[in-house]
Amino acid sequence: MYFELDDGEALHEEAPATFYIPPREQRANLQPGQLAKLVFRIEHDETVDVERMWVIVEEVTATGYVGSLNNQPVSTDELQIGALVPFGPEHIIQIYDDE
Repeated sequence: MYFELDDGEALHEEAPATFYIPPREQRANLQPGQLAKLVFRIEHDETVDVERMWVIVEEVTATGYVGSLNNQPVSTDELQIGALVPFGPEHIIQIYDDE
């Protein structure tokens, strides 16, 4: 099993009227404990599945973040809740706002 993250900014550029993402300033200023939704492209058994899943920001790094997966993927058991995922602001398609 292998996965990569889709570039949310590129997806937004392809369809700006229908694929909304939060402003760059918000995506670049997350803090530990916040939730961000990412697009995972999961390759396994010669198939590719795409899943949108939440990660909890665990650490802010010089290039972005490290988050822990907060969902169990439907397409594989090899990637588990709690897995650490490095990502950047460009990968974020949604930020959870409990308001």
